[in-house]
Amino acid sequence: MSINNLKNYLLISTPGLNDSIFRKSIILICDHDENGAMGLILNKPIISEKNTSSVFKVIFEDMKIDSKIYFGGPVSLQSCFVLHDHSYLCKDTIKISKNISLTSNNEIIDDIKNNIGPDNYKINMGYAGWDKGQLENEIKNGDWLIKPLSDDFIFEISDQDMWEFSTLDLGFNSHDYMGKSGQA
Repeated sequence: MSINNLKNYLLISTPGLNDSIFRKSIILICDHDENGAMGLILNKPIISEKNTSSVFKVIFEDMKIDSKIYFGGPVSLQSCFVLHDHSYLCKDTIKISKNISLTSNNEIIDDIKNNIGPDNYKINMGYAGWDKGQLENEIKNGDWLIKPLSDDFIFEISDQDMWEFSTLDLGFNSHDYMGKSGQA
């Protein structure tokens, strides 16, 4: 693995990362080159059965979409990105891996609404982005663990179990970590 191309890899936040946005986050890197990186947080639903007060819920209810909506990251929150399996393809679909694609247009939302969209998908509002060298510096700083994406991870592991599953899968027990000190 080259730190210069992390496309199709997962970033797993370390326990010492106390940033309120990225704490216990799992991010799929969708694009990474010499100019920076773009990814989607996979395990932070902003609309779910338990969370009914979100402004996004009102928007998607009006669109007649009955699905969890995820916080993809703090950049461009007005933009919708659908991470999905390879069962769906349109002209704007970008392949992330052999089995995972990304589409960001109204066509996929309409197709999901009409039950002709992908079999498995996650609707994300916003994305996580890094400028040139920023992600590499964060990795060197110890903010992120890196793991290749496995085919069944995104749609098979529950949101609340993703972070713990990923750290244990890497042989890293988060309960043994004595990370950066915080404030009481």
